[in-house]
Amino acid sequence: MDHLPDLKQAEAILSRMHSLEAKDQQVFSARVDQEEAAVCQCTLCPSRDQEEQYDYCCQSLFRLPLRKNGQHLREGLKEKLRDPSTPCICLNPLFSNFLLTDTATNAAVALRNYETGTVDMDENRSRRFACYRLIIATVMGPLGRGIRVRLPACIISEVRKRWPSHSNTGFKPSDVLDD
Repeated sequence: MDHLPDLKQAEAILSRMHSLEAKDQQVFSARVDQEEAAVCQCTLCPSRDQEEQYDYCCQSLFRLPLRKNGQHLREGLKEKLRDPSTPCICLNPLFSNFLLTDTATNAAVALRNYETGTVDMDENRSRRFACYRLIIATVMGPLGRGIRVRLPACIISEVRKRWPSHSNTGFKPSDVLDD
């Protein structure tokens, strides 16, 4: 482009970009009913009226057809969970003894602050963000800039219980543009 688009063109471009990104971030196959994926079978998901539109139970990853990101998440969980017999992945020692701890999130926050050169003044928000990043990095490896994956509702709920927010905004699509 030799010139900047006008406002209408820019909005259309952003709209297309966000719809493509939303499709890329979907965990389940298009033929899966989102309500079916949201039915809690692990007993740790929040009540349905507290969940967001695309929240899902961790056990849905192991019983419903998945898209690429969902398959990547499921395979990473299978590989990392040494005791797959727990009813919820949050009860697995990997999560309860390592990922959902102050020690792990403090280290992740310190690393993030070092990388960005900034410090988030909301300590709980920075810990939640660091914990989500730590979970994804541990289970799936590096995803790449701007690539997002929605985590199961039980994980999100456990992280929010540990480091609560007074003004939760929920899952947001990435605003990083590809170069």
